[in-house]
Amino acid sequence: MKKILIPLLLLVFVFSLAENANAQRKKRRKKKEDKEESVRSKRSRDAEDENYESFSNKLVYEIAIGNIALQNSIFGLSLKPLVGYKLHERIVLGIGFKYFYLLDGRFNEDIHLNDIGAFAFTRFKITESFFAHIEYSFISFDDEYAFFGNPGFENGRRNFNYPVIGGGYSQGFGDWKSSIQVLFIGNQEVRRLGNYPIEFWFGFTKNF
Repeated sequence: MKKILIPLLLLVFVFSLAENANAQRKKRRKKKEDKEESVRSKRSRDAEDENYESFSNKLVYEIAIGNIALQNSIFGLSLKPLVGYKLHERIVLGIGFKYFYLLDGRFNEDIHLNDIGAFAFTRFKITESFFAHIEYSFISFDDEYAFFGNPGFENGRRNFNYPVIGGGYSQGFGDWKSSIQVLFIGNQEVRRLGNYPIEFWFGFTKNF
């Protein structure tokens, strides 16, 4: 009986050692896998954060006012917000919105004109301060009095597609800078309707 019992106990002992060693190996493997998964997850999160940060850093924002008129009971003001994306450190493509308002109080009843539209633009940084700017605009012009009876204004509005080209100057520190722009209107009819050949803007730009 002892001859059988002793080998049996040895077998059980060896089996127990083997099971324990196997369990330890599984435990170490799981810890290693968990650690590797944690490292991969962290790298993935870091990459996502980096990609998001990289994308957000390439977005350019600007808000500008311009074409201010204050004379002879006439008040005029324009607004132009835009957003763009940096294709290159010096090149930005984007879209924007334009709104032109004019109040004429020279008559018995005040006249309000509202011109509104959108545009696509390209901006090229020549130096850290100077830049070139090109737009292609689609604007709907209001006709409440000045162009009454003119061809194309029978319904009170007239639409134009036209290019605008010019440049600007920016200065400041950090992400935000102040800027001024002078843009030439590349459509004779639009210049006639607006009574001015250029657009003048003053605003604030981020990330350009």
